[in-house]
Amino acid sequence: MKRTSFEKRVKRRVTARSHTFFASSAPGLKQLLKKEFQRLPIRPDSVTMAEGGVGFTGPIKVCYLANLYLGTASRITMEIAEFKAENFRTLEKKLSQVEWELYLPPNCPIHVEAATRHSRLYHTAAIEERATRIIREHFQEDSLEKKAPLPPQRIILRARDDRFHVSLDTSGDLLHKRGITPLVGAAPLRATLARAILERTGFTGQEPLIDPMCGSGNFTLEAAMMTAGIPPGFYRRFAFEHFPCFSGAQWRHLKQTAEKGFQKEKSPLIFAFDMAKQLVEDLEQTVADLSLSSFVSVGRQDFFDLVPREVTHGKGVVVLNPPYGKRLGKKSDITGLYREIGAKLARDFQGFRVGIILPDPDLAKLLPFSTDLHPLFHGGLEIHVATGIIA
Repeated sequence: MKRTSFEKRVKRRVTARSHTFFASSAPGLKQLLKKEFQRLPIRPDSVTMAEGGVGFTGPIKVCYLANLYLGTASRITMEIAEFKAENFRTLEKKLSQVEWELYLPPNCPIHVEAATRHSRLYHTAAIEERATRIIREHFQEDSLEKKAPLPPQRIILRARDDRFHVSLDTSGDLLHKRGITPLVGAAPLRATLARAILERTGFTGQEPLIDPMCGSGNFTLEAAMMTAGIPPGFYRRFAFEHFPCFSGAQWRHLKQTAEKGFQKEKSPLIFAFDMAKQLVEDLEQTVADLSLSSFVSVGRQDFFDLVPREVTHGKGVVVLNPPYGKRLGKKSDITGLYREIGAKLARDFQGFRVGIILPDPDLAKLLPFSTDLHPLFHGGLEIHVATGIIA
């Protein structure tokens, strides 16, 4: 098929070039994110640790891989311009020189987000207004949003010491949204945090896992995808699928390659329980919809009545997200609950590796194992995850 002159420009200026990308992560997850990069077919010397995440370079394909396979990243961005601007006149000139048509689909809604540090241009709203106007004028549209059936595209401007970096959000929705039907529960745990906690326990997908307070089911679903060999981003859509440089054939090949690695389990290795009837039924339905029923068993049972040896003969991992904060109430109630949980783990879960969320790190003293504490942020709150082995 003969390429148009525009397609040739896209290939020459975008597809054929190496780009700078950035994978952002929530506080406390950067080291885990770096380990995930080591499992990707990306040159190790192209990956660098940075403030707030991990930077990497390569062709557009590495952006596809990162969005598809990284389980603890929040967002993947691609830098398209860098320049110095000490005043708005220079900023507008530099933004006008960007070949926006090579990166953004025509007639799409746009959202510009700016942040500055130690720069003469510190008024972020003024920066965003000018950038939005310039991009719209570039496409010769009064308003891109008026004609658009497309999802919005996010343009990110970051300035430090008067040097601007202009990036495109390649992910779209934050990556904790896996494209799976969301379950409604009290204080649902983000999938990226669930994945991080599973990684902290050393869960590999080859051993039994018990999620006895499953709630909205993110521990269970993340563990099931890990066990089945399903990449975190397999079921969702991404912003880069609307870029002019997007190669549908290359993307389909990457997903087909991933699909060849899917595992088939004959009997469940993951066991989820909760007392809430609706949550159990919803999780069962989601598991069935994803064809993961051979990996997961879901039941309605109280954690304190659960006997692990009646569920699985092998020792494995137990993960817990107990109710706390508004879900439970007074600090004395939380302390009492964790004391009971500690006694239950000591009595019935010997030999299991544990990951348990703590609203207060002092609660680790109530647990029957030597703990490693990992700070995380969930819903704007600093929490801790205690991991260890019950002797």
